[in-house]
Amino acid sequence: MKRFFAFFALLIATAVPASSSDKSSYVGHYWNEQKDGIFVLHIVDDTIEGLTVWGKKPSNDVNNPDPALRGRSLSGIKFLWGFSYDRKKNRWVDGKVYDPNNGKTYSAKMSLEKDGKTLKMRGYIGVSLFGRTAKFERVPSDDMPRGMAGEAVE
Repeated sequence: MKRFFAFFALLIATAVPASSSDKSSYVGHYWNEQKDGIFVLHIVDDTIEGLTVWGKKPSNDVNNPDPALRGRSLSGIKFLWGFSYDRKKNRWVDGKVYDPNNGKTYSAKMSLEKDGKTLKMRGYIGVSLFGRTAKFERVPSDDMPRGMAGEAVE
């Protein structure tokens, strides 16, 4: 009987996600791939959004397919949206990502590596088999650019 309870306790412990493995563990600031820009992920209602918040050099959305938006600054734009949280797999799925480098919007999913410091995002067309995975490192508070330290994230 003791073995049954020990097995049952182990089964429950592995089935329940750890406290760091929930949707709020994604919230924070991340470097872009070139480490010359920072974006922030924050939860809004039941979804997660990504906003660009800092860049080494100001730039405009010159590749946007809408000519009226090509003059807008890339700072502050929402480039991730529409995700839903898959609790069992601790990842965000069925979202959209806008790539300002080519002006295209892709389907996307995101997951955190076990260390919680690296975000993996897969952008794709149709099925995720036909896509690309990018990795983004979380920005340590000591590395925040001047003027960004202490910014609140909702």
